[in-house]
Amino acid sequence: MEIDSVQYANISREMLLTKNFLKIYDQSKDYLDKPPLLFWISSLFMYVFGINDFAFRLPSILIAILAIYSTYKFTNLYYSKEISILASLILASSQAMFLITHDVRTDTMLMGWVIYGIWQYAKWLKFQNINSFILSSSAFAFGMMTKGPIALMVPIFAFFPHLILKKQYKLLMRWEYIMGFFIIFVLLIPMNIGLYQQFDLHPEKELYG
Repeated sequence: MEIDSVQYANISREMLLTKNFLKIYDQSKDYLDKPPLLFWISSLFMYVFGINDFAFRLPSILIAILAIYSTYKFTNLYYSKEISILASLILASSQAMFLITHDVRTDTMLMGWVIYGIWQYAKWLKFQNINSFILSSSAFAFGMMTKGPIALMVPIFAFFPHLILKKQYKLLMRWEYIMGFFIIFVLLIPMNIGLYQQFDLHPEKELYG
């Protein structure tokens, strides 16, 4: 479907054929609109399954399944099993879900990484399992590599008021947050190297006017 999905598929195909995974090009022109994770994953699936619609759409379908499962598990931390099932079914059967798994764009992966990270962070809040915190930080980093800072802002806007309202002030000042930002920083390094090589080293470049 025009325009985004066709463009993303072509960028992924071009990335695979040129073996240039740090710099992003669209028909040999510099591309700066979206971070690279969607293109990296799509290129990988095209390498495994060939350059076709199935290979391009499969990652979004798998991450949509992850989003539905994460919604169930997250809801189950706070509510009954029945409510958890209903929440996941509402998400799975929404028209938006059918659209974004067919007309592939960054929103599907953003949704999957963010809700998975939110589930793992909520699990850490409840059980203090450090592995859950590491997984949540990694998921937010993947979300940022999919569509930018919004992947980190959504959980902050969700949990900061939650902890304030619950008067759990001590959970706002934990050493784990330093580790979380370090994990995010490390995982963003490949993307930042690519941006540096493609744009920062070339201040003479002009994009989109």
